[in-house]
Amino acid sequence: MTQNTSAKDAAPSREVRRQTANPVVISDPQAIRALAHEARLEVLEELFASQSTRTATELASRCNLTPSAMSYHLRALEKYGYVERAANEGDGRERRWKAAGDQLVVGTLSDSTAAKNAFLNVQLNAFRERLSAEIARRDADRKAGIEPSPGRAPVLTTGMVFLREEQRDEFVKRVYALVDEYEALADPEERGIDGERLYYMLSFLPEIRSSAP
Repeated sequence: MTQNTSAKDAAPSREVRRQTANPVVISDPQAIRALAHEARLEVLEELFASQSTRTATELASRCNLTPSAMSYHLRALEKYGYVERAANEGDGRERRWKAAGDQLVVGTLSDSTAAKNAFLNVQLNAFRERLSAEIARRDADRKAGIEPSPGRAPVLTTGMVFLREEQRDEFVKRVYALVDEYEALADPEERGIDGERLYYMLSFLPEIRSSAP
């Protein structure tokens, strides 16, 4: 959602870091389970990130589904308050849809751990497929003799830093501030259905030390 898909403990994209004007707060386990579908996750990322309207046909083209199948998923998301029908544009021959708010907040893990784990598995699987597709694309470029750009980012970076609690909070805040800065640069045309997208996944996990026996 700007991409403001967010959550307190489990989220489509990031943890909550600021208050927004119109958050969509989800805590019902059934509503959370409704997210555990790759196409629905893609729809939420698209609608919340763009804050624009889309038709079922436009969304179906991004998810490799038929418009009728996408309409089914949109109605399911509408049932649980994730999306809503928007005012028609142009000739109005096809219904347009939009995010129901400017940020999606999934409740704490104590509400339904099983439901959130199912949702996270779908999210992680979708990102894994994007990673695999990027690896294949880079391998094809290499075989074709295409040189990578000097500033090309690695496919995946993981690591660990040693931080005190106050440093950790500042580190997370600064990373999110950078994301917010670049999200704010996109104009409405860049948020269109054909706009260029750069997917990212952020997770900051403090070490959990087991108690001594």
